[in-house]
Amino acid sequence: MDRVAVLALDGLGRFAWNLWKGEMPYLVSLHARNSITLRSVMPSITPVNFATMVTGTDLAGHGIQAKQDDFACETLFDVVREGGGTSAGVGLDGYTGCALLGRCADILGNAGAVSDDAVADTVIEIADRAQPEFMIAQFGTVDDVFHQHGPSNPLVVPMLKGTDARMLRLVEHLKPLGYGIVILADHGQHDVTEFADEGILGIHGTDSPEDCLVPCTWL
Repeated sequence: MDRVAVLALDGLGRFAWNLWKGEMPYLVSLHARNSITLRSVMPSITPVNFATMVTGTDLAGHGIQAKQDDFACETLFDVVREGGGTSAGVGLDGYTGCALLGRCADILGNAGAVSDDAVADTVIEIADRAQPEFMIAQFGTVDDVFHQHGPSNPLVVPMLKGTDARMLRLVEHLKPLGYGIVILADHGQHDVTEFADEGILGIHGTDSPEDCLVPCTWL
């Protein structure tokens, strides 16, 4: 493949995947061909693990604890740039995909503050216009909905069905443009009850399997 796109479903760990993969037939079809379980680095939070995706090292190596931080080591954005190519980071406004990855890539893909559909639209627009050699996109609504309802709550199913359809749409658009595609997550989530009064029923950050084990597929 001439180009690579990483599509990261924020928070979709193996725990939720095993519960709800029957609602995501397209992703199941991809995992039937290529599938591996990865482990998040600690702490199992978003900026740390997205930084690991683009550096290959952990917090001690890349230095990213929050999305406002600067990388302490070489990134894939640097490697692509030095090779004469371009890169893009895409996400919702204020999220890691935009505030960290987009800030450090050659192309900032700010999808606004609407939904993961806007992230998909932005990925497609950038791919059609610029065809960067490397793209990475954060689909942050997955994590948001899990935080709101808890990853084992059936109320998350409509979001997951939408996520599955979104991945199908993206693969069908990106593959003819010469993209190899990786679909994975940064971390998982586990259910909680102690923060229900704050509207939080799912959380992550621990070294538990629910928080750290994530499914990955590619084509």
